[in-house]
Amino acid sequence: MLELDFAFFNMRDSNRQGLANRKSFLDRLAPVLFSPRVKQLIHFGKLGFKGCNVLLPLGEGNWSILNPHSRGRMIEKTEAILNNYELPRMGVDRRLKSLFLTQEYSLPIVFGDHFISALAAILVEKTMALQDIKKLILVGDIPDMCPLLNNVSRYHIPISVQNYHPVRNEIMVHRLLYEKGLAVSNSYVNPHNWGRGDLIVSFEPGSRSLAIASPEVFGIRLDDDSSGLAPELEQVLAEAGLNPKINTLAPILETCLLAQAGYLNPNGEDIHQALIDAGDGIGIWEPFLDNGL
Repeated sequence: MLELDFAFFNMRDSNRQGLANRKSFLDRLAPVLFSPRVKQLIHFGKLGFKGCNVLLPLGEGNWSILNPHSRGRMIEKTEAILNNYELPRMGVDRRLKSLFLTQEYSLPIVFGDHFISALAAILVEKTMALQDIKKLILVGDIPDMCPLLNNVSRYHIPISVQNYHPVRNEIMVHRLLYEKGLAVSNSYVNPHNWGRGDLIVSFEPGSRSLAIASPEVFGIRLDDDSSGLAPELEQVLAEAGLNPKINTLAPILETCLLAQAGYLNPNGEDIHQALIDAGDGIGIWEPFLDNGL
């Protein structure tokens, strides 16, 4: 049996049609005909990580009409693959997050939230060292928000959290103020007020369409559709037939970093800094930093 460092789970980008899209057919035969399987090996040469792509050959729509029992059988087959390779957890395509969070599974899965938060901190640190940044604006639903805000507060510049549902962040913002003394503004997304010296870190889906009017505004995109962050690593994914974007890269690299940091359970308040330190130790941030901003 191959020794692997990670497994990455995804589904087909499109739904199967015809009989394969009928509930009665899928409920009876999907666990037999469309069970998850190892499709491709993935090797990040310079980082030294080897893993596999576990593909469930159904689309999201096909999965959504399966009954809970059939889904459970598919998950059991996926877990068996992890056990065969003695892997404690599995990275999952971030685009499938809503599917997996609507039902509880015993399968230990990682979506890459902690990695994205750690990467944001690394890229903010680099930008602060190179540019005269006056204000930090975090846009969208921020993965692992509290540790990231604690991290970037050390720069002692105004911090603004902006998204299309600001009420969701009110409790967190108040908690940061009253428990940690950290003042963060919380508001609706307002690109028209972004100006000279602002650093925009966007986690908002489709953030490419957010207009940054001033060339003196610095921007970093970390939404699921982001690409070009680490071309060398993204090329490895493309050669393996995977979507070479953050929705794939983040869960894979978080899985690797959790192993390096010695985490069996990926939850914990200190995980943000632990992943940053683990990434420093094995050079995982270098492809992102070498790429520029």
